[in-house]
Amino acid sequence: MRPNEPPLLPGGLPIFGHALAFGKNPSKLFEAASKWSTDSQPISVSLLGHRVYIILKPQDRQAAWKEKAVNFDEVVEWGLKTIFGFTEDAVRKMHLDDSANMGSMYTSAHTFYRDNMAPGEKLNLMTTSFLHWMDKDIQDVTRQLEAAPGGEIKVNLADWVRLRLGIPSTNAFLGPEVFQLDPNMLDRMVKMDTDFLHLSSGLPKWIHKDAHDNVNKMIEAIANGYRRDSTALPFITGRMDQMAEREISWHDQAAATFTIWQALQANAIPTAFWMIYGLLYHPEDRRTLEEEIAPAFDKSNRVVNLDHLVKNSPFLSSTFWESMRYSAGSASVRKLTDDVVIGGRTLYKDAMMMLPARPPHFLPEVFGDDCNEWVADRFVRDGTVPGKKNPGIRAVVPFGGGYTMCPGRHFATNEIFSFVATIFRNFDITFCDPSQREVRPKTEWPTLTGLPPDGDVFVTIRLRK
Repeated sequence: MRPNEPPLLPGGLPIFGHALAFGKNPSKLFEAASKWSTDSQPISVSLLGHRVYIILKPQDRQAAWKEKAVNFDEVVEWGLKTIFGFTEDAVRKMHLDDSANMGSMYTSAHTFYRDNMAPGEKLNLMTTSFLHWMDKDIQDVTRQLEAAPGGEIKVNLADWVRLRLGIPSTNAFLGPEVFQLDPNMLDRMVKMDTDFLHLSSGLPKWIHKDAHDNVNKMIEAIANGYRRDSTALPFITGRMDQMAEREISWHDQAAATFTIWQALQANAIPTAFWMIYGLLYHPEDRRTLEEEIAPAFDKSNRVVNLDHLVKNSPFLSSTFWESMRYSAGSASVRKLTDDVVIGGRTLYKDAMMMLPARPPHFLPEVFGDDCNEWVADRFVRDGTVPGKKNPGIRAVVPFGGGYTMCPGRHFATNEIFSFVATIFRNFDITFCDPSQREVRPKTEWPTLTGLPPDGDVFVTIRLRK
């Protein structure tokens, strides 16, 4: 160990280090690191011979995001090639400049997406498009219920939420042709998440052929279904035009667009599920929410006042931040381009650094003694009752931080608030089994998304009278 380097977590195996534990349950590995670390200082784990620093303390996360030597571009390049099927040719050409002097597409990516998804006209366009497609989907479900025996359907809640949110968001961003070509896109995304360890292993693709074939099918759906004259959002076409100027192939352009689509679904769908599930499991909270959101809708139960939902619905907002906190499962990964000191430890050049989202979200001293539970009013309660803290939403870090903070966070808020409110405004949802056991986030695998439930939740859906 080098001077002042984060100490190595005990329990690693020869050659493998902590890789098997990470693959089996990364959340447990991070929890073990938190318990073993002195004052939650950075610690090291070994993953197949590579030393990886784990950042645990919220203050250290903030310091890491601000540090110039903490690099994201190389991680993006690795992910595009290893997980998302980019060719070596595309990875190389992304570094090239274009006629607008934008420079490398890696270094300009965040600025491009930030400018195209910031509050204002462009955000309004994508939100309006989403609301349009959501209304059409709600109409389809309404017709389905009207034609169903007894006016009701029984569904797996997680699967149903995935479709109800995933279809309109996909249609809004890419146009409807992609889903028409491959209606199983969202199911393939679930498989991709369960295959994440295989996809990210770096092993020859033929070893995990099924996992890579699944990703390629989604890319092909975009490559064959996307149309420039469709209703797709302008910035999607704009980014593809930048790649075309660098003579990047159409398939690789589709692969890049696929990464945007995957990010669009990654946290929105799990967050919406946990909001809906939590409110079903606590009926008194659902009644509070229904009263709060009512002014946002017209007589046809369509959203006509989004500002009321986003700015004047504190209880809805609290369930949103609570669900983001509760289902957090991913970890930001960065590479160090120089030696830095974070949390009193020296992190050395060329090592990798992980900033797991889950440990900071379950600190009793920050979130209260009930931090392991889903609590709808956590972010609106007064915090004066012992053990029941209100940490404020800044304690939740689902969108990362620093210059790489998620540029889509403003749309995600509009999307999820309007979706969850619309579901409860239009449908009466009850558990098929009144004694339905409580489900919790499933932590047993590395993930690119928010965590799914650890069991099935079956519900009956009817039109709300």
